[in-house]
Amino acid sequence: MDRSDMVAELMEDFGYESERFNLTWVSSAEPDKFVEAVTEMTTRIKKLGPVNGEQTPVV
Repeated sequence: MDRSDMVAELMEDFGYESERFNLTWVSSAEPDKFVEAVTEMTTRIKKLGPVNGEQTPVV
């Protein structure tokens, strides 16, 4: 088990969805990969909604 798997498992143990964690290795020479990783994670978090399940306004 590597560290990222351990973090995902710990998140589930504490009641959070493991989908809220993602580790992506990006070189400084890969700006497109960085943008893609951030966009994908932002979309995923928006779909999951707030951690506590309550809808709060996004500022």
